[in-house]
Amino acid sequence: MNDLRRLIPFLATTLALASTGCGSDELTSPAAPGSTLAVTPDKLVLGVGMSRQLSAKVLDESGGEVAGVELNFVSSDPRRASVSGSGLVTYAGAGPAEIRISSSDLLTVVPYHGLGSGHPLGTTTTTARLPGDGQGDGPFGVAVDAEGHIFISQTNSGRVASSLYPATDFITGDLGGGTPTSIALLGRGTALVTPSGPDTNDASVIDLATEKVLTQVTLDVPAFSAITAPDSQTAYLGTNDGRVLVFDVASSTVTGSIELGVPDSRANHLALNSAGTLLYASSFTTGTISEIDVASQSVARLLIVGGEPQGLALSPDGNELFLADEAGSGAINVLDLVRNVVEASIPSGATTSIGGPFGLAMSPDGSAVYVGVISSNGPGLIQVIDAGSKTIARTIESCGRVPRRIAFGFSGGLAVITDESGCATFVE
Repeated sequence: MNDLRRLIPFLATTLALASTGCGSDELTSPAAPGSTLAVTPDKLVLGVGMSRQLSAKVLDESGGEVAGVELNFVSSDPRRASVSGSGLVTYAGAGPAEIRISSSDLLTVVPYHGLGSGHPLGTTTTTARLPGDGQGDGPFGVAVDAEGHIFISQTNSGRVASSLYPATDFITGDLGGGTPTSIALLGRGTALVTPSGPDTNDASVIDLATEKVLTQVTLDVPAFSAITAPDSQTAYLGTNDGRVLVFDVASSTVTGSIELGVPDSRANHLALNSAGTLLYASSFTTGTISEIDVASQSVARLLIVGGEPQGLALSPDGNELFLADEAGSGAINVLDLVRNVVEASIPSGATTSIGGPFGLAMSPDGSAVYVGVISSNGPGLIQVIDAGSKTIARTIESCGRVPRRIAFGFSGGLAVITDESGCATFVE
């Protein structure tokens, strides 16, 4: 197994300053000898529209909280981060800054970074090892919520791991079994995780705050893909027996079943257009992509593409479909859906016929397509494709050999790529 780089948390440094030397009017009377100023979190990353509360307290030598102390919060650059008198930090702009928390002659500095919207700049790449036996229990599905929490499904243990970004310590919640490969956020602090359950034939609705299972949904078939409609009222699950199930979020029940109409097909990846009117399902076992009319819940068009189609992503206007073909050394094909032709085929960078491109996702602004390329011997690759020129703009090494699903967070400023070897890669 390759060496996996651990994500090393940046620890906020607590500095003791003499009142005559700092030149700041923030400081109050000197703290008792041995006191410390504890602040959490110790590093902040925010995206557009986000805020986060800092918790600060002065501790005495024995670790007990000192009551009645005055705390001051100051931003080094209000153009990038503003902070209230109570420690609520609010995004103001992209770039680095510091939040300085002081009490008496104590000062703690919390590094801050604001992420721009649209797509990751790719200037910062970090990795984290997932908890669990063996290969981090097989990280696979991934989602990022509006608060910056990252959720990763673990196929080997039937669990979901989560951490607030920047990811430090992951906590895990048990799904009661299964091999979960997909997480679809449902809104109201819940998510649909599939497949789960003792016989791997169910899906689970979980509470994101506690990671506890709220509802176990009986499917009677493994569903290895899930996606939520833009209105958050419906989710779709691709099954192992050639169907797409329609899931009603309000009632947590399956209300429809759409047959792909192709023998031996498996709906392994799903993609929706921005209006939520057309759903695309790829089947690597049959070399086909089914275009589904959501209103009629029927297949409107069958695209015979050959190879082993896996990950899918649509352009914002819905006219182009980016497709990861895992066959051979692999390629990322771009289908013109209006003319029904392949307008570009981009080599994946795979070095052998074992592996190839699997997961694929479009950045929120439609300018970049991220693709995970599996490797048989070396590190896997994360290809960043310029959606306009249809060329690979950047190549990033995955933290392991088997990059899987990809999710964007922080209004597009962060990409998270799971790797079944046991880790995750974060690209800012």
